Amino acid sequence: MAAETPASERRAAVRLGSVPVNTNEELRFVQGRLALFGKTIFFISLAFLVVKGGFDLLHGESRVGLIARISHAVGTLVALALWRVCAMQRSLSERALTTIDMGATLGACACFSVMAHSFLQPWGVYLGLLAVGYTTIGRAVTVPSAPLRTLLLAIACFSGLLLSAAMMEAPSFVPAELGMPMRTLIDTLLWSISGAALATVASKVIYGLQEKAIEARQLGQYTLEAKIGEGGMGEIYRARHAMLRRPTAIKVMTGDGSEAALRRFEKEVQLTARLTHPNTISIYDYGRTPDGRFYYAMELLDGMTLEELVARTGPQPSPRVIHILLQVCGALREAHGVGLIHRDIKPANVYLCARGGSRDVVKVLDFGLVREFRSDGSVTGSNLDILVGTPLYLSPEAILTPAQLDSRADIYALGALAYVLLTGAPPFAGRTLVELCGHHLHSVPEPPSARGLAVSSDLEQAVLACLAKDPAARPQSAGELAEQLRACRDAGRWGEADADGWWARLPEHPRSEPVRAAAGMTLCCADVKDRLRAG
Repeated sequence: MAAETPASERRAAVRLGSVPVNTNEELRFVQGRLALFGKTIFFISLAFLVVKGGFDLLHGESRVGLIARISHAVGTLVALALWRVCAMQRSLSERALTTIDMGATLGACACFSVMAHSFLQPWGVYLGLLAVGYTTIGRAVTVPSAPLRTLLLAIACFSGLLLSAAMMEAPSFVPAELGMPMRTLIDTLLWSISGAALATVASKVIYGLQEKAIEARQLGQYTLEAKIGEGGMGEIYRARHAMLRRPTAIKVMTGDGSEAALRRFEKEVQLTARLTHPNTISIYDYGRTPDGRFYYAMELLDGMTLEELVARTGPQPSPRVIHILLQVCGALREAHGVGLIHRDIKPANVYLCARGGSRDVVKVLDFGLVREFRSDGSVTGSNLDILVGTPLYLSPEAILTPAQLDSRADIYALGALAYVLLTGAPPFAGRTLVELCGHHLHSVPEPPSARGLAVSSDLEQAVLACLAKDPAARPQSAGELAEQLRACRDAGRWGEADADGWWARLPEHPRSEPVRAAAGMTLCCADVKDRLRAG
């Protein structure tokens, strides 16, 4: 099991200045926050520029404070540039974001300091304090930043105002005895210290919350980045390893599974991790979350499930179906050889992806992680009186004698999967669980060719043989089925060039809804089996 990463190491991993963690997602997050910061400062500054400029024009003071207005306008444009640069679609690097962050903040505050120095004193200094204060504190509450960086940046931003106050001369209408320059300098120093301190505290609070959020997403050596899928028994996240940096997917079991169920999952993951076939999903690691939920880490795939494939492009040509089935057979052959039955072969559990420069590489998912299906759709712990699998792909023996399953149940499910690939629909359908299971027990599937599809007779016979009611009438192993598939006339006619061409022509939008498990099944399993036997 993965060891927990110390909190000090996790905090060290996020101390990258204003960038929390060096991943594309989080860099985009920081880029978006910088855009929001620039947008906010731009509109606030623009409002002051327009209102004050209009007021001056109405009172015939267009020549008063010309340098101040120009500096104000330049500072407004700096904020606009920050907003537009960070709002663009292209992702920026960590170094670029850090440079833009510091440059834009310092640049805007320098312009506001010049504006303050060029304005009528002593009001100009206080106007500058407001402008620089809003900018530094606004950055602290908007942009994730380490407190020390925020403090140093705030000191640099307020330094221009301190220099302006130190250079200020007392206005002629103020008595010299009042010591206005010194008073203004002291006020500027105190307000600058207060502004820098407030910005640092705000940054520390925001940054601390961010650290806690990162820790909450930490599972052992893995950090969860984004949710990419969800199933009946768990949620899948894109994640990264603290040291290896390889693309990883994490599946976290959900629900209120018993301790016995969690132990079973753990044992099955250990068995699955021993599988080395290239068409089996690779499992890297496993463990428990702080609240006791089971999770495991596996390779991150780029492609689509067979369910999505059929939903987007409909029935597949026979050569491609054979190409896919042979790879699934290879994965099942190894698993069955070590006594591991999948029990949930279906299009959603077979992934089509690119690996090593080759397209149409199959990965079989969720080995041994059975889905126990009650008639109410709930997922529970180990129970021999519960239907195991997905109703559309259940073998007859999985319905009547789930405690006595062997590898031939996977052959039946693979036949149903092949039927979906060839026709775009499962071999049987039903409005209720009883009706659907009744078809699996008693109905003869319609040959794919009878649906008006061009399917070679030898492939059709192999698929229908897999769907035989009697396990003894099916291919007795994944290896035997693979031999039958290789003997088909369309075997070997789907190559890398065909796969590359298909993926290049892949449409952007789904063609239809994915094949889904039958819904609205509300009878208890014992009642289902009694009624099926009676029927």
